[in-house]
Amino acid sequence: MLLVKTRIGPSKIHGIGVFAEERIARGQMIWVFDARIDVRVPVSDLPTFPPSMRAFLHKYGYEEMYDGRRTIVLCGDHARHVNHADDPNVTDGEADLAARDIERGEELTCNYYTFDLDAERKLSQRRSARTRKSRSVLV
Repeated sequence: MLLVKTRIGPSKIHGIGVFAEERIARGQMIWVFDARIDVRVPVSDLPTFPPSMRAFLHKYGYEEMYDGRRTIVLCGDHARHVNHADDPNVTDGEADLAARDIERGEELTCNYYTFDLDAERKLSQRRSARTRKSRSVLV
């Protein structure tokens, strides 16, 4: 659950992003898992969902180990739209903190590799899509 005021909008990084609607101080808590808003779905349960929901969970959720099981976490708020950056302004841990001061209007970013077991697949798909798009522009 996001603990700061945010909005979603077009991202220069990828698709839709999450933007701070207030100044966030370095070290301030930004997000924490809250079962009232966020859900964990065991990967072993995925076959029980229709293909469209499995695709949604793989796109908007992230995979982690929880209680010894591979699990997809689906954030129930704007947090599902936070984009990856190699030098993110949000750290990952039990609670996500601002890695530095973040100004109002700035896009919130995190490093998928620090928490998402499916990061390589997601980010390689983005690289492939950018390559296809740049090639089509050149043709």
